[in-house]
Amino acid sequence: MLAELMPRRSEGFDRIEIGHKMPPNAMAVRGSPPRACILGANPVQRKGAAVLIGWMIDIAREQSPAPTWLEGLLARSCDAGYTAVGLYLEHRFAYASAPWAASPGCLTQEAVRALQRRFAEGGLRIIPFLNTLGHMEGFIRAQGGQWLAEGPRRGALQICPTRPECREFARGLVEDALAAFDDEWVHLGGDETEQLGQCPYCAERVRALGKGGLYGEYFGELCRWVLEHGRRPCLWADMLLHHPEALDAVPRQTVLFDWQYDRRPRESTHMLRARGFDVVCCPSVHTYNSAWCFLDVTQRNIDEHLADARDVGALGVLVTTWEFCFFSHYAGVLPIVFAAGRRIARGDDWTAALAAEGGATYARAAEILGNRIPRASRLLRPGGWRVLRDAFVIRQNPFVLWQRWRDEACGPVGDELLHLCDEAAALLPADSELQFPLELHRVAVEWVRLVERAYGRYAQRDLAGCIAALEPGVALLERLRPHLVRIASAGGSAADVARLERLQEKLHGVLARMRTLPRGAAYCPAFEVLVADAYVPGDQAAWRAEE
Repeated sequence: MLAELMPRRSEGFDRIEIGHKMPPNAMAVRGSPPRACILGANPVQRKGAAVLIGWMIDIAREQSPAPTWLEGLLARSCDAGYTAVGLYLEHRFAYASAPWAASPGCLTQEAVRALQRRFAEGGLRIIPFLNTLGHMEGFIRAQGGQWLAEGPRRGALQICPTRPECREFARGLVEDALAAFDDEWVHLGGDETEQLGQCPYCAERVRALGKGGLYGEYFGELCRWVLEHGRRPCLWADMLLHHPEALDAVPRQTVLFDWQYDRRPRESTHMLRARGFDVVCCPSVHTYNSAWCFLDVTQRNIDEHLADARDVGALGVLVTTWEFCFFSHYAGVLPIVFAAGRRIARGDDWTAALAAEGGATYARAAEILGNRIPRASRLLRPGGWRVLRDAFVIRQNPFVLWQRWRDEACGPVGDELLHLCDEAAALLPADSELQFPLELHRVAVEWVRLVERAYGRYAQRDLAGCIAALEPGVALLERLRPHLVRIASAGGSAADVARLERLQEKLHGVLARMRTLPRGAAYCPAFEVLVADAYVPGDQAAWRAEE
């Protein structure tokens, strides 16, 4: 812990005034008296500067948060000591300039304005986080947005930064956000733009300017446009750190958000400060790379960013949260988010803060789920990339998890994981939001063991026994459905129920393949080939089975 770097909690609380646009009318949080977002002596405050203590909600990944849910979330954020909340939008906002991208459940301008009216008097900032170059796949993969693409790619996609019509499209998105959000800041994104120079137009610009030159040209122009409209632009700092020559093209009024999830931000933030920029240090709640959340990693990442933000004169700290989809959901980690607010704003001890936000039993169960369970398995421990959910869910073939985890899950490691799940579950009420990630771990272990039993029958050429061993897998996977339905109905992932059904369809498909195999034949395709996505009957060499 970094107790020596943090002041003791003050006896009284002082209001921190932060310069930003606020509407003149305001409403109190329902059920609470009018109040300001208040905090005590703050470890990140620098002389002559206001402090941002914020966290960011990722509503871009299949989320459909109801206004009442967001209202409650913002009220709790204020109580925890946060002075700002960022709404990370991507394509999940009803942009007037891109109506073809507004799928059901996206955030509306009216909902944003209502939230701002309710929280204006308390001083809680609501900052829009857009994307205007990278992470634009939600627009590009919607009918009517294909023309924006820089080029083909799996996963994340960026728009072309050279074509004038693409630049105009990005300005239209920003204009829509400015019409809805009152805050002085507007975040333009800019992270992970890995396709720079892919299209012929951009390739020509890269030959003339380099990738950093193209990036600086695009965002320098967009940031100046934002300044001309009376707002302050913000950018993620990763590409500017990768291409520091681009910094010369970016106006110094731009706020840079330095996210370092695997290391301290001290060196990078110091460099950006030395170049004349205000910087916000951005740790993360480590859910995006885990089966649930790496608790120790999260706490260390936040503590290090907090200490370095103070030491190098950053403008504040923003805790990021990402990707609550692929059998992950917000409700189970919100006590961690709010505990981080207490930690940053008041210097609270982590254990006490977790207990205050989630209850003592939540804190104990979170220790099991976030530390002891990952430490028990090579596959689950920090250093991988959400390996369990990737192999079990994201690849849409649950047999991949069996191939990757059979050695551990079918032995003492699997026994220990099931024991830890039971230990944590016994601490919690039946309706606890932690019951879902615990059930996910249980089902994953039991699934691998079920497939291993079926494999044993198949290896003995017992097709009937293999089929009989696999068939209960449909019901096993079905145990996850009530959780996923509840999460979707509460505004969480709108796609995860369909993902579960894809897993069950895959199992049904493998069973159908097995039923067509001749009984008693000397040759059978290898079990690993039979369950592969690229399996083709009669293709014994199975060149594509590993794809």
